[in-house]
Amino acid sequence: MGRYSHATFSVLVSAILLGPMAGCDSRSRLPQKASAEYRNAVSAFYAGLAALQVGDDVRADKTLGELTRLAPGEPAAWANWGVLALRQRDFDAASQRLERARDLASPDGHLYRLLGVLESNRGRSAEAIHAFGKAVNADPRDLRARYALAQEIERQGGQDGDAEFQRAIEKILQEDPDNLAALVDLSRIAAKRGDPAALQAAVARIAGRSKAWPLELREQVTALETAANGQDVRRAATQSTLLRNVLWRLPEFRRSYAKLKAPAGEEAEPYTRLLRMESPAFYPAPADTAIAFDSQPVPAFGSGGWKWVGAIQLGSAGAPIVAVANGTEVRLANGATLSFPGGPSSAAPVPEGVLQLDFNYDFKTDIALAGAGGVRLYRQDTPATFTDVTAETKLPQSVVNGRYRGAWAVDIEADGDLDIVLGADEGVPTVLQTTATARSPRLRRLKASRGFDSSHGSTSTVTANRTLH
Repeated sequence: MGRYSHATFSVLVSAILLGPMAGCDSRSRLPQKASAEYRNAVSAFYAGLAALQVGDDVRADKTLGELTRLAPGEPAAWANWGVLALRQRDFDAASQRLERARDLASPDGHLYRLLGVLESNRGRSAEAIHAFGKAVNADPRDLRARYALAQEIERQGGQDGDAEFQRAIEKILQEDPDNLAALVDLSRIAAKRGDPAALQAAVARIAGRSKAWPLELREQVTALETAANGQDVRRAATQSTLLRNVLWRLPEFRRSYAKLKAPAGEEAEPYTRLLRMESPAFYPAPADTAIAFDSQPVPAFGSGGWKWVGAIQLGSAGAPIVAVANGTEVRLANGATLSFPGGPSSAAPVPEGVLQLDFNYDFKTDIALAGAGGVRLYRQDTPATFTDVTAETKLPQSVVNGRYRGAWAVDIEADGDLDIVLGADEGVPTVLQTTATARSPRLRRLKASRGFDSSHGSTSTVTANRTLH
């Protein structure tokens, strides 16, 4: 032993053996629940999750990275950080983080699905199929994992791939028999494979649900039935694809498809709960019994039979001002007046008849008025000056002078621009869609659409119109 005693040698050996174990423990460490570190970790988890969900990548990266330092043993921290990298197409970072999550806990179906999305994006189809298969085995009711597996199998092509795809879709329908999107997929692949029994059964189920659909969709279903019962059933594959294209306007179809696949760009879904750390108990805040309000008089607007009163925030700074309205006029406390489209009977606005929005993106509040006499758009020039720009839009008179109950600001196509939905007591809504011009992102064009469904698109475009400066 030289100059070391037997006892000293034993201590050295123990230190060598325990050193790596201590390092592993530190890498899987979780903060104690009563500690400030735990509270900070929980706050970072939910802040990072929220940033992921709204697309604030900078904050998500900073917060989730901090979470992995505060709670290096929490798999959901690494997984969500991996989701961010995957959405940013940084596949190497995503792989490292997701593998770290897998090392920390027994992988569940969700984590396997994330690994499948990663491998699919890398173009590694065999690895993606393996991961999606594990996700399905871990959670047979995960329809998105099943559908991702089916799509990956079909991408491989060949007769075996088509047969496997059909079996995968049939298993989805065993879990969700009424899924319209899966039925349309089944009809297509059965036609492609020349399987008349499966094709005709799927088409019969689609036709049975089509009685209340719009005429154009029913005509496509009839064409598919004809092709499915023809001599060459493979022709029905094309007709099935055509039907799928027109079915996108049907909310029922989009809801069924959403069960199978997340929106584009969001296929990698984050964890919404902690996996190893104990989740905090959430309680409502105690009632604030000390809150009090001061009663102050409304500014004098003069006699006018006012039927509507509200507060309008004219810009990003300053307090809102009071406004009133009747069937012919909207009057602001600063003296600005706008004509209200109350129609021949001067019908007063309902609460939704006065809409505040910045339709030309100059950081000043503009106003849209909707009533029995139509819609009017007012651009704010100064807090006390508004200009009626309705004529500049070149909207058809049928839209401008329609009979509306109110107006709502909604980003219909999720492009970051607010659109205007005009609702009526009868008939379909009218949507004024806003799009940026090629010359400047601050200049916006409007176009009116009828029969618009908020989650997809319109059945017909009425007109395109001029720029609102």
